Amino acid sequence: MEKPIVFYNHGQQLVGMVHTPDNVASPAPAVAFFHGFTGTKVEPHRIFVKTARRLASLGFYALRFDFRGCGDSEGEFSEMTIGGEISDALKSLDVLSEMEGVDAERIGVLGLSMGGCVAASVSGLDARVKSAVLWAPLSDNPPDAVHALLTGYAHRPNLDEDFADYNGNLIGKAFFEELPQIQPSQRIQQFSGPLLIIHGDADETVPVTHGQRYYELMKDRAALTEIEIISQADHTFNAKAWEDSVITRSVDWFQRTLL
Repeated sequence: MEKPIVFYNHGQQLVGMVHTPDNVASPAPAVAFFHGFTGTKVEPHRIFVKTARRLASLGFYALRFDFRGCGDSEGEFSEMTIGGEISDALKSLDVLSEMEGVDAERIGVLGLSMGGCVAASVSGLDARVKSAVLWAPLSDNPPDAVHALLTGYAHRPNLDEDFADYNGNLIGKAFFEELPQIQPSQRIQQFSGPLLIIHGDADETVPVTHGQRYYELMKDRAALTEIEIISQADHTFNAKAWEDSVITRSVDWFQRTLL
């Protein structure tokens, strides 16, 4: 079963979708999804929808939602910051933890691109996260990596005093000013749970080296840590074979680490 959900953070409404497993008698595990930069709770070729439905069919709850200023949620994209998205993500864990039928001791997170940066940060910040999957995750290691990828938007000729225009999405000053404080590679090192990273080696948006950096930082822990490099895949796995591989690998991971 799937039903819309509304919850609030900092007085603003966030809109999402909850996928509920059928015929689950006992508390079940759950996964929160964090979308990418300019993305939504659906993501390209509905990859978030398909993954959530697969998880629900196997006994998981799944929560997809739009960060504030994105999709159907309240707020303006120009007010978006990574720190604000981390705050929204933490609130989504509150929602899942309090949801009837969810086992609050078995919560996982899945993030794509900048949502992977958010998931990495949240995994280190909140002990409720027991398993994490990062798809093509943005990293800050080396420290200028985020800056190099994102501040290029600020040099477009239609930049005015307060905003950069990126394909019709206005990016506010606060986003750029906050970037030096966003340190997911430090945050994630506080995470003690299983970690899976999936990245395409032909990703031109967030190069595969970003996913590899997370793996290098985490691979020597006692916890299960794996990386899957998908040959020739682009940033959002825009081919049926790549999509199938990503979904299957991710769902298998959560079955392995949360069931």
